[in-house]
Amino acid sequence: MIEAAPSKPVCAQVSTVVHNSPLCRAHWALEFVLPEFPASHPGQFLQLLCDNTRAAGPAQDRSAQRCHAGQASGAFLRRPFSIADHWSDEQGRAYLCIVLRAVGKGSRWLAQLAPGDPLNLTGPLGRGFHVPEPEAPCVLVGGGVGIPPLLYLARRLHETGHRDVTLIFGSTTRELLPLRLRGAPTSDGTPRPCLELPGDAHYGTIITTDDGSLGLRGVVTDALGAWHRRRTEGARAPLVFACGPEAMLRAVARQTRELGLSCQLCIERRMGCGLGTCLSCVVRVRDDSHAAGWRWALACNDGPVFERDHLVDELADRAP
Repeated sequence: MIEAAPSKPVCAQVSTVVHNSPLCRAHWALEFVLPEFPASHPGQFLQLLCDNTRAAGPAQDRSAQRCHAGQASGAFLRRPFSIADHWSDEQGRAYLCIVLRAVGKGSRWLAQLAPGDPLNLTGPLGRGFHVPEPEAPCVLVGGGVGIPPLLYLARRLHETGHRDVTLIFGSTTRELLPLRLRGAPTSDGTPRPCLELPGDAHYGTIITTDDGSLGLRGVVTDALGAWHRRRTEGARAPLVFACGPEAMLRAVARQTRELGLSCQLCIERRMGCGLGTCLSCVVRVRDDSHAAGWRWALACNDGPVFERDHLVDELADRAP
């Protein structure tokens, strides 16, 4: 409901792992390369096959010799991951990056992949963020594993000439922050370019932690409220892009509505297929053509990015 998928996705394409490095004690940054990949938008996602015994292509033979990596994870369904970055080299090869938290069979299997291992993927899937004109101020608000698609969005904003961009990223504690720091964030919520961002973007960032172990003590809505109060009177209202746990999105939706700010939400849902066939990721969206004023939509096809006020139920914190 935001931005149309740019092209037909590739299905069951085999890539090769390039890097797999820990970001903190629970998160890894996994990079892989393909000969080519369709254009993608920040907010779109991939479906990854966590089982090399079902991978196709010449890289499969190499994988069979990697006893320590394991061939099968026991994860039957593909796992959805937001695209954290996407770029191409001079030869036209496509590089993709995801950020994962090792919590289950599939993600733990991904966390132990090594350079040279094959990785079977389908994507890009879903609809991404609508990127505004370069003059529009933007605020990117992310929490935990909701941060990755906003990293890719930071690259896209940088590439399209956006200068008035602020990042607000939160975590429960420093040890669970899935980011690479290039400097210390402020403890008073003043934005500082303290992160390593894709595409060499340099944007002021506010880091929050629930326990105060890094940056501002508090949650992302505390930082967003304080940042907004410091804005120069008469300054153009920023657009807010948010992704994170449902409770965080609900709070951001409520706060941005009270502040009179436009907001796009990238929601998280369990997805069995990612292709719109299993119907496991339904969400209610507003639709005045229906008697009830709403209809069911699929997060995988119609989202995962939605305008805040198109959503009903708990995410938009407003009755239909």
